[in-house]
Amino acid sequence: MNQHAIQYLHAGLSVLPAHVQLKFAALSQWKPYQHRLPTEAEVQGWFGNGQTGMCIVAGAVSGNLEMIDFDLQAELFEAWQQRVQEAAPDLLPRLVIETSQSGGRHVLYRCDSEIGGNLKLAQRKLCLPSSDEVVIGRKAYKPRQDQEGRWHVILTLIETRGEGGLFLCAPTPGYTLLQGDLTNLPVLTAHEREFLLEAAWSLNEYIPEPI
Repeated sequence: MNQHAIQYLHAGLSVLPAHVQLKFAALSQWKPYQHRLPTEAEVQGWFGNGQTGMCIVAGAVSGNLEMIDFDLQAELFEAWQQRVQEAAPDLLPRLVIETSQSGGRHVLYRCDSEIGGNLKLAQRKLCLPSSDEVVIGRKAYKPRQDQEGRWHVILTLIETRGEGGLFLCAPTPGYTLLQGDLTNLPVLTAHEREFLLEAAWSLNEYIPEPI
């Protein structure tokens, strides 16, 4: 783990220790690393004692790194991948892809321009019979009522981790690289990035109710 962390740092990634179960940084003060890379001494201190969880801060600090997160066991990943493959067959093989501990997928790349914050790209409204809490894809949801009084939850199937966001990554237990290498991320043009996001947006099933 320590070797991977140093390699990621040398590749210009803001790498931090992570709570594997909480899926969050294992530091009480991690916000500064949204704006600066840790030092090699800091990384050695964090990962030299058997630390098994690792996360990366997205955005400018990591070279305009962005991650597209396919949740709910990557239900929409194949449909998204097909859209990308059909319209831009040379783009898909360049991307870094890994599995997540919940059976999802992470798609990673850098962009040659600013990427902005986290985005929800594809959601679904699921109606339920009552206000009882439900567990879907290992996540607990508390239903709420819509304007017609129906109990429901909003499921996010695809979202991004952008400027200032963070995400767990390989070789954290449960995270495995399927394609590419985090130390050699592709740099996409703004147009190429927009194409990937639009392919995800096209799979959205939910439009928020007007306030």
